[in-house]
Amino acid sequence: MGMQGFSDHFTSPEHYIIDITYRIWEERGVDLIKDWYSVDCPVKTPMSYSVGVDPVIAGTWATLNEFPDRHLLAEDIIIGDWSDEVFYSSHRVRSPATKLGDGLFGPASGQAITMLTIADCICKADQIVDEYLVRDNCGVAVQLGIDPKDQVQRMVANGNRDGDTPADQLVERWSDEYIECGDPALAAPVLNAYKARFGQLAGRELYGAYYDRAVRFEGSGHHLSYGLERMADWTDARLSGLANAEFVAHHVIVKQTPGKPVRVALRWSLVADHAKESMFGAGTGQRVALLGASHFELRDGKIVNEWCIFDELSLYAQLMS
Repeated sequence: MGMQGFSDHFTSPEHYIIDITYRIWEERGVDLIKDWYSVDCPVKTPMSYSVGVDPVIAGTWATLNEFPDRHLLAEDIIIGDWSDEVFYSSHRVRSPATKLGDGLFGPASGQAITMLTIADCICKADQIVDEYLVRDNCGVAVQLGIDPKDQVQRMVANGNRDGDTPADQLVERWSDEYIECGDPALAAPVLNAYKARFGQLAGRELYGAYYDRAVRFEGSGHHLSYGLERMADWTDARLSGLANAEFVAHHVIVKQTPGKPVRVALRWSLVADHAKESMFGAGTGQRVALLGASHFELRDGKIVNEWCIFDELSLYAQLMS
């Protein structure tokens, strides 16, 4: 179970993730980050890279000051066992919150929103030693009534220049040794679906090979839809301007739990030319990168539920740099 070296307080990897998240965020035990993150832990997001606990503590307080009533509700935690001492956790978090303070998204407004986040953490001996974090920040902006381009301009004005990072360096940020945890045959529908949708930029006529026609799909930009056609509309809006795409799967977990559908967690990236006009801006030919994380539930070998997050603000930022 990857729990050798962990405190007896934690009964399972899932208990560890839920407990430390609750105690840090909801009990305001922010200084506990010093205990539960390694001193040299890298934290990577599509728009930032940091090392060590101080940036994690500062970021946590900044979010809590802006959204002080934020709850972190664990929708799912998909665990991959790397060894007896190390596990990989992919944690999907739903966070209802109210914009009661000034911060990343501008002045306080009193607007209620919901955040969707996937946090992938490598855990060893009671500590997170590496983290890949994707939050649907564009979806937060949309719920607050903020134009995504205006939000990016605000972030740039506040010193975030990550949009200047070349696409290949962004993918390097998201890369590590490729590992598949679980039965690779069960991961095949997911990997084949993403190779078609993202890698080949395939048309919607191919989706039925991988997706149940009753698919429930959640995507970046605070999107929720049902059925193949509306999922395809979301995909077309975001990918129709791209060409010469290169899709990479960086980490896969397949989880089989009695009484539950097959669940899959995927960390992935896509590099492509922004060749034509799209929702993100004019076609310039610029090479851009999407850093994403997705969760899936399968039924009879097809995807019936999907959560797909990449930070759309990052793509806006790259094209506005």
